[in-house]
Amino acid sequence: MRRLRSGPPLMESVDVPLHYIEQMSSVLDAPEDSAWFEAVSRLAASWGFGQVMLAILPRPGMRLEDAFIRTNYSNVWRQAYNDHGMAYFDPVVAHCTTRSAPLIWSPELFATEQQQSMYEEARSHGLRAGITLPIHGPRQEAGMLCFVNDANPSDSFWQDVDRALPNLVLLRDLVLDTSQRHLNDHAQSLIPKLTPREKECLKWTALGKSTWEISHILNCSEAVVNFHMKNIRGKFGVNSRRAAAVIATQMGLIDPG
Repeated sequence: MRRLRSGPPLMESVDVPLHYIEQMSSVLDAPEDSAWFEAVSRLAASWGFGQVMLAILPRPGMRLEDAFIRTNYSNVWRQAYNDHGMAYFDPVVAHCTTRSAPLIWSPELFATEQQQSMYEEARSHGLRAGITLPIHGPRQEAGMLCFVNDANPSDSFWQDVDRALPNLVLLRDLVLDTSQRHLNDHAQSLIPKLTPREKECLKWTALGKSTWEISHILNCSEAVVNFHMKNIRGKFGVNSRRAAAVIATQMGLIDPG
């Protein structure tokens, strides 16, 4: 990770507090999701970062694939990134899961052959130099906000980042504060739709009951219980009924009592 140089922290365009309010008001006032992210992207572009990516997991235990993502990255690159599961070896993602400090991209960051190949492909889509700000929210949200351009990571780029950093940190915090409605809508869209009988099966599973015990409690065959459990595992994308019961409890879908 590149060390930020010391020096004047603010750009000339924001040398009085009022300018912060004026610049950020478009994010605060955005009426809906697309306008909100468009306002974020315009601010980033005004500071020299033409591409932006926001990714947030609204609650603990969610899969990376279920993150709330808004970006103006190339669709081709996003598809390739998803298809090859790059989030699971991306050093930027790894940094953001355990650290809070900003991460400035550099070729040295992508150390393994797999990561180097990823970075090479990313550069072909205009993702050459950037800075990532980890997100760790008060409601246990986790994620990152990336600001990227297609410049070579030269000394002038580091200086530009150094000047822009206070703006970017403020924008990251504002994005998290204003994202709650969008995150809640996203989280609701991911909640599996369970039938009443599936909820009963999960409730008794959470209480430690076996298939045989559940079949007697619900007055049905073990085959019927197993049928419901198979459907439940599919809806939650997990391999065990215990995992599904834990997730369902966290989501408030069942109350084991």
